[in-house]
Amino acid sequence: MTLLLPVVCLFACALSLGFESRNQTALASKTKFLASLAFVGFAWDMGAMNSTYGQWVFIGLLMSLMGDVLLTLKGHKHAFISGLLFFMLAHLFYAWAFFKTGFNGSKLPMTLPTVILAVTITALWLRPHLTGLYAFAIPVYLFVIAVMLIFAWSNLSVTAWWWIVTGATLFAMSDLLVARNRFIQANSIHRIIGLPKYYLAQLMLAYSINLIP
Repeated sequence: MTLLLPVVCLFACALSLGFESRNQTALASKTKFLASLAFVGFAWDMGAMNSTYGQWVFIGLLMSLMGDVLLTLKGHKHAFISGLLFFMLAHLFYAWAFFKTGFNGSKLPMTLPTVILAVTITALWLRPHLTGLYAFAIPVYLFVIAVMLIFAWSNLSVTAWWWIVTGATLFAMSDLLVARNRFIQANSIHRIIGLPKYYLAQLMLAYSINLIP
């Protein structure tokens, strides 16, 4: 099962993009759900219940799965903001999991200014396009991403450091493309680039479970 589930995840992601390009919304949603189930199953296969770190990451993956389901409900008024909430919870659970590996404060002089600068630029870029509830929700979401990234880059795991950092960074980058597509300019290229980044990120974080006792 070790390699099967990541293959299923990425193949289902590709199918979802293909169905979406043909305006086959129902099939796109179902294959996206399959891809998300696959990364949850992969985490379980990696022994998520065998460590505290694995359990927190597993909960984060479940929150991501719920977010994915809600984002496919495009006709529902509150689907996007509800999905946003679940993804925010996912980031928080990941942040806590990374923190539980230990915190390397010596990296803060590099990571803290970099993350703050990136998040500030993103917030200023998005601000003219945010109205209503999103004018408050998106800055909060960006703050949570910043916390997650700082804990990711400062984790103390020797074996999983690269997997955590790369997975967390790819997750943040995929969120950026979602925001651009939602609030600035809808374009299929954002999905084509962003969705594989997202699923690769989740698979990397799921795999990191296997590397931390």
